[in-house]
Amino acid sequence: MNVNPIIESIFKDFKLDGIQIPVNFLFYTGKADSYLTYYTYMEEPSLYANDTNKAEIASVTLDIFSRNNFKILVETVKQKMTDGGFTWQSNASENYEPDTKYFHVPVNFTIGRQKAQNN
Repeated sequence: MNVNPIIESIFKDFKLDGIQIPVNFLFYTGKADSYLTYYTYMEEPSLYANDTNKAEIASVTLDIFSRNNFKILVETVKQKMTDGGFTWQSNASENYEPDTKYFHVPVNFTIGRQKAQNN
């Protein structure tokens, strides 16, 4: 399941307090004080019937990077993702990266969908 278009739609023109927050797949090379990157870390089958899976689940991580207080950004990201159909799973450890001077918080989500029926 390709969740990238869903995430890109959720975060199209994403702003917090009037400031544009870049959201990129895997990496970001700009200079914004806050930005997000995302990736899929697992896809798996789900909902079995008649010896086949009828649904699939994708697990994604949004990495939040900020040079400022990141708590409001984390809560906003969680709300936008859940509003967009994802289920929040967990936040990983809050870190400070001295080489880049960014706080970094990975936030994990899942989303499921039924597979198209073959007749």
